[in-house]
Amino acid sequence: MDPRAHRRHLILLLLLSGPGLSACRGESEQERQQKALQKTVQQLLETRECTGCDLTGAQLEGADLEGARLAGAKLENAKLSRARLGNADLSGASLGGADARGANLRGARVDGASFGAARFQGAILEGLDLRKVTELPSANFEGANLRGVNLEGASLTGTGGTYRRSEPSHAYSLSAGGGWLVRADFTGAKLRFTVLARCNLEEAIFRDADLRDADLTHANLKNVELQGARLSEAIWEDGRTCAAGSQGGCRPNSR
Repeated sequence: MDPRAHRRHLILLLLLSGPGLSACRGESEQERQQKALQKTVQQLLETRECTGCDLTGAQLEGADLEGARLAGAKLENAKLSRARLGNADLSGASLGGADARGANLRGARVDGASFGAARFQGAILEGLDLRKVTELPSANFEGANLRGVNLEGASLTGTGGTYRRSEPSHAYSLSAGGGWLVRADFTGAKLRFTVLARCNLEEAIFRDADLRDADLTHANLKNVELQGARLSEAIWEDGRTCAAGSQGGCRPNSR
């Protein structure tokens, strides 16, 4: 056979056998992982039971997960926007990088959960006990409903915080940031001894909140609402201590 014709014949055989060879190799590891994730998501949606499950990157937008048992679950980078997670058990769950914008977590259990870099813009976390949640400062709570939450003695300030501030009127540049809480609603929240230093609280609502002994050093307090708030002994944004019995204001920053 002509050498050139022989080469063409071999090339044709390889092209024809390509799909068969791929089938012999079987599905890729990525395909197996994706199938396993889809199976886990289906299990969760059908049973609302997925304790300790790996749901990393799961697509759960708008899912009805009311009362779901997700203790210890891995929900890193999961898509949870508008998901209904009311009364769900998220204790010990990891929500690092999760998109939970507009999600409803009212009544959820979050002891020991991690919120690292999660997005909770416009989410409902009303009444939650957030004292044992980790990596709070790096989460985004812009416009979130945080009414009646318990953060007594907790901190929303840390090196992983999202808010950085260097005002021209100050000679400092802060190396650590605080939480992003613009327009968040803290009505009636328990915030005694809470560290909110360096947090961006612009236009946040603290109506009737307990801020006694709270630390608001260098926080952005522009246009905050403090009607009925208790501020006795709180450390204000400029480092002054509010007078004993202070209520409803401590000369807030209006810049």
